[in-house]
Amino acid sequence: MRTKTILFSSLLMAASLGTLFQGCNSSKTTNDSAALTSDSATLFITDTDPRLNERNFEQVPAIGTSADGKQIFVAWYSGGAAPGPGNFVTLSVSQDEGVTWMNDQLAIYPNSPEFRFFDPAFWRDKNGQVHLFYGSVKDSLLWDGFGGVNALEIAWDGSKITHSQPKRISDGVMSNKPLYLASQDLALFPVYVDKPLPGDSIGKVFPENGAFIRGLDYSKSSDLASLSNYSRINIEEDLRIHDEPQIVEISDKGNLMAMVRTTKGIYFTTSSDYGLNWNPVEPFTASGPTTSSRFYLGKLASGNLLLISNSSTTRNNMTAFISTDGGKTWPHKLLLDARDNVSYPDADQTPDGRIHVVFDRERTSAKDILYCRFTEEDVIKGNTEMVFKMRVNK
Repeated sequence: MRTKTILFSSLLMAASLGTLFQGCNSSKTTNDSAALTSDSATLFITDTDPRLNERNFEQVPAIGTSADGKQIFVAWYSGGAAPGPGNFVTLSVSQDEGVTWMNDQLAIYPNSPEFRFFDPAFWRDKNGQVHLFYGSVKDSLLWDGFGGVNALEIAWDGSKITHSQPKRISDGVMSNKPLYLASQDLALFPVYVDKPLPGDSIGKVFPENGAFIRGLDYSKSSDLASLSNYSRINIEEDLRIHDEPQIVEISDKGNLMAMVRTTKGIYFTTSSDYGLNWNPVEPFTASGPTTSSRFYLGKLASGNLLLISNSSTTRNNMTAFISTDGGKTWPHKLLLDARDNVSYPDADQTPDGRIHVVFDRERTSAKDILYCRFTEEDVIKGNTEMVFKMRVNK
């Protein structure tokens, strides 16, 4: 039987992260143990742990590939009857371009029953190292007012996943990929912090909530734990839900685009100074209708932009779009899945030019984690017959 790996992660008290989001004019500090952490111990087991079978839902997938494109990693979260305490993140690996999948190669499981782990994301940094991120919440809550962006390095050694110990690098959640700006030797991390739930504010000082960009200046450090406050994307309160910001570079002269999720669908904003300042957000309509759900925004090796979203006001018609003019127009599109209840896409591109996409479908019934593979040319031609599709979770 293939070796299964469980990473037992215990979030314990450690040194405070200090003042949060100082660049957002906040003097609030985090003084609650929900915002504190330590590295965790790891346990490897050879048989299927019964807790991995407690999956009444499967949702929020992420995808990343190794620098050489030989491995495709997909992670999502599950565990228990619904999102809440006991949720864990599990990782699958494919070595044959998504045809077959080895499931549960690394499961990140909370050692304490009051924690939940959720919303994974992958990032391949400037050196080709793959990082896996995931959110954390404590106090037996769905949201504790703090959250936590946790990071660990992963690799495939030919037979199993190897990994570093996880670090808590920020408050909030980061469910999308960071952006590396080569011209500045700077990485930008799109993080959001939801408001505390009603009734949770007594006696606690919470970090400022909103959509934030955290920065990692490689000229000073490559340690993700040294993220600093960089900027904020302002969103009107009546539009806010889970902001889930994403950013993409339009030019190497400082022009960036960001998109956020709102109650009215996707909104966007632009920056002309490498993301230090952002214009007011406005509705994104260039690709057609959008819905209130996570999407994917990124740049392809060709320099064209890739957007994957529900081309609808509801969660159906998962579609890939390409822009050749820096996001002004999105004339090229490819329908990936027309069914209802498809959501939360993520994507990556391998050196051979192939685009790899993952999204979920019917989180509590079919419980599908779905993978698609296609090329930029397929999108431009609208060639749905060339899309390879496979279910990841078995």
